[in-house]
Amino acid sequence: MKGQIQVIGCKSCTEIPQLIDMNKLIEKASTMDLVVSTVLVGAVCDSKSIKQVVQEAKEREVDRVVVLACPKKVVNPALLAAFKKAKVNEFLVEYVNIRDEVVLPHMNDPPRAQAKAETMMVAALQKVMGLKPLETLKEQMRTRNVVVLGGGASGRKAAETAAKTGAHTIIIEKGTKSFKAPGVLMQNSVLLKSKGYGGNFVLTIRAGEKVEELECAAIVVATGGGWTTLNGPLAKACKSALPLYELDEQIRAGKKMEGPIVIVDSPDPAGKSMQVRDYAWDESLELAIELKRRSTDSDITIVFQEMRAFGLSELRYKEAAELGVRFIRYDPTGIPKIDPKEPNVISVKDLAQGETIRLRFGTLAFASIPANDDNEGIADTLRIPMSPDGGIRHGSIQRGPVSTPRPGIFVCGSALFPKTKDIAEEEGMVAGELAGEFASKGIIEYGGSVAEVTQEKCSACLTCIRTCPYEAPFIGIANKAEIRTQACQGCGMCVGICPSKAIELRNCTDDLIMQETKTMLRGDF
Repeated sequence: MKGQIQVIGCKSCTEIPQLIDMNKLIEKASTMDLVVSTVLVGAVCDSKSIKQVVQEAKEREVDRVVVLACPKKVVNPALLAAFKKAKVNEFLVEYVNIRDEVVLPHMNDPPRAQAKAETMMVAALQKVMGLKPLETLKEQMRTRNVVVLGGGASGRKAAETAAKTGAHTIIIEKGTKSFKAPGVLMQNSVLLKSKGYGGNFVLTIRAGEKVEELECAAIVVATGGGWTTLNGPLAKACKSALPLYELDEQIRAGKKMEGPIVIVDSPDPAGKSMQVRDYAWDESLELAIELKRRSTDSDITIVFQEMRAFGLSELRYKEAAELGVRFIRYDPTGIPKIDPKEPNVISVKDLAQGETIRLRFGTLAFASIPANDDNEGIADTLRIPMSPDGGIRHGSIQRGPVSTPRPGIFVCGSALFPKTKDIAEEEGMVAGELAGEFASKGIIEYGGSVAEVTQEKCSACLTCIRTCPYEAPFIGIANKAEIRTQACQGCGMCVGICPSKAIELRNCTDDLIMQETKTMLRGDF
């Protein structure tokens, strides 16, 4: 490799030009050894900017690139694709996260921000010269199946959309309720095990009493938010109480509900017997407004400890109040209670009035959305991370809001976090389309910056095998650890934990890290 470097500066983040002199930064880059091209653009993700920088890269015969912008995960993938066409190896493109590592930490100290940006740029230029061009390999997918876990609103939309791309869809639904769906609907079924990697997954499914293996190219997790769980003293005291979604379904089906109607945030206001992920306040407000529009005489009360009506939802709150919906707020010292002797009366201390109010009701519903117990098991089985509130963790909000860290696995609806039905369906459409497109590729690209083992150093202690969340390491014929590169995600966990130092990550070796660290610290240790 000749070692001709292009440096790209991005001014897209509004804070960057206010804090850092990007012209000065680019000017400094132009004086560095082996830098043959410097380009400052308004937004590196913009198609015109991409065309501009790639055209210059071709003219200057650039073979390595340093991008001063945002994290790699939020930069437009079209940039890498364009460089690939310009014969620049994608693993010789180094990103410097100016926004998150310089701008945000040093908003009040421009001189320090400028100095840090220059130091990080110099370190990146030194590192990029130590990188090796890496290649990706290809493997044929064995199937175009897309498996959707969950047959709710989001899951059905995901299956419908994936089917339109030409994929064969299979919905795994733990319930027994029948509904129309494309492809195959497996009722009374649950996921037991999974192995493989994006494009060639093998799932073990229990369908009724039968256990079978199922191959698929992509998976959509649409397990919902656990709406139906009702635990707590209020639910026990009033056996006729409903989750909000059931009340909504019955009203929309034309059933006349007995009034007055009281909607309470949780059947367990003290939080002792039920873990709550969130509350369906948007749905509560919409339902209350709908009932008031149908009949202005409807007696509707919403009892809550904390009403989270943000953004446009605040307008719904205002409209509901103007229509005559009564709101009662309480605190932990005056939680709602139901005397078993009067199962149709709920007592609550109104925080605003400081008085205990008795509400007689004909219909009682709860707006709480409990954590879905299935999510943890599914996340563990598929080896994908969970968010702190009990949902499946998604990828970059800019580039992959329904993706997961594992290629070929997508997530939508309340499996992410509680949301309205229409938003869940929209996410299902996106996840289904992405899963279908992933399956339609027919091939898996793998390799690049993945782990590799120096077998002479390996003691076959199995530490890497126990640690890897993706089942990439295995013991090979020589009784030494090897890496299944199709499964490796380049996370580096095996590298850090190997007691024999037998594993390294391509283009992220100890030597490269030490050189970068020394530059950042401006001297030896």
